[in-house]
Amino acid sequence: MRILLSILFLGASFYLGAQEAPSSYCPKGDVVIKCRKALVPFKYTNMITNRIVFKRFNYVKEISIPIYYDARYRFVFNTELLPKDIKIRIYDKPQSEKKREQLAEFESSQKQFNFEPDAESGLYEVYVNFLIPAYIAEDGSSIIKGCVILMTGYEDEVADGFDNTESE
Repeated sequence: MRILLSILFLGASFYLGAQEAPSSYCPKGDVVIKCRKALVPFKYTNMITNRIVFKRFNYVKEISIPIYYDARYRFVFNTELLPKDIKIRIYDKPQSEKKREQLAEFESSQKQFNFEPDAESGLYEVYVNFLIPAYIAEDGSSIIKGCVILMTGYEDEVADGFDNTESE
C-alpha cells in the first residue's frame, strides 16, 4: 500500500511540475540585454521578474525596493512581455499609509523606461505599484499572463573620478 501511495504521490508531483512554467510566458533573454544596456553607467545590483496575471477585476500589485539614502540609483523597467497595457506608479510609502507621495508614473506602452530617485530625498525604500486592469477575452477566458522586468543599479562612486573622454 505504501509503495502504491508513493508512486501516486511521485506521479502527481511530476504532473504538477510539468505544468506551464513561468518562462513560457516570460522569455527574458533579449529583454535582459536591453535592460543591462539602459543601466550603464550604473552598477548592476538586482533583477526582479514581476509576474503579472490579468484577472476579471482591476487590482494593484505592490512591491517594495530597499535603497540606501546616500546612493544614486537607477531602476530600469521593461514591459515588452505584457500582453496588455498597465500603469506603473512609484511612491515613497506603502499603500497602507494615508500620506504618501507619488514619485513617478509610467504607462507600459512606453515598453522601457528609467526612474532615478533623488539621492538627497532621504528615502530608505520605494514602493512600486502595478495597476492591472480587468480582462475578459472574447472567448470567455479570463486569465492572461505576462511580466515586467525590473533591473536596479547604483552609481559607483569610484568611477566618478575617471574621465572617459581622454585616453592615454
